[in-house]
Amino acid sequence: MIAYNAGMAATLTRELAAGAVGKTRARELYDEDPWSWSRQQVAAMRRRDFGAVDWENVIEEIGDVAGRDEDAWVSYCKNVISHLLKIHHSPKSPDLNHWRKEIGDWRGEMQGKLDRNPGMNGKLPELLDGAWRRGREIAVRKLAEHGSPENPADERRLRRAWGSRLPMDCPYALEEIAGYDPSDKDAAPDPDVWPAPVALVLNEALGTDYPA
Repeated sequence: MIAYNAGMAATLTRELAAGAVGKTRARELYDEDPWSWSRQQVAAMRRRDFGAVDWENVIEEIGDVAGRDEDAWVSYCKNVISHLLKIHHSPKSPDLNHWRKEIGDWRGEMQGKLDRNPGMNGKLPELLDGAWRRGREIAVRKLAEHGSPENPADERRLRRAWGSRLPMDCPYALEEIAGYDPSDKDAAPDPDVWPAPVALVLNEALGTDYPA
């Protein structure tokens, strides 16, 4: 009986030691080759070998999924906002039609993110605030660059001027930015939906007839 228990203890000790070594190797692989680490972890979970799972990093990765999707939506949204501001405040630019087309592409990406992650709808007001701040910063910089500054001092002056000119609070509704009502699960971006001042610029410059 004593020998049997001792044997079981020895076996358990070896298994624990092997498991500890395996987890250490998995953590090292996470830093060195994340792609291979992910394949390894998926294989371990599929065969129900939970002792081989690098739980600490798996939990962290799962927690990061929501953050990555939020960041992607904000990134597309900030691009739309910066283009809307540029169209609104730079009506003579030769890039108006290019900006209009890019907005259409980014609106589609925004919708795609929400379609795959409907739970994000509850955070849209917060995400929009972040997208507005970043989009406004980009618009200030790009509008200053469009002024063809001759030196860094001129560029700083133009940035200050545009920073004072552009509104501090977002003048566009979420539906005007996204091109549809994100709370309507059956809706999709409408190419005719624009903030009124943006629609007026596009109509005059491109001969379109967007509702304004």
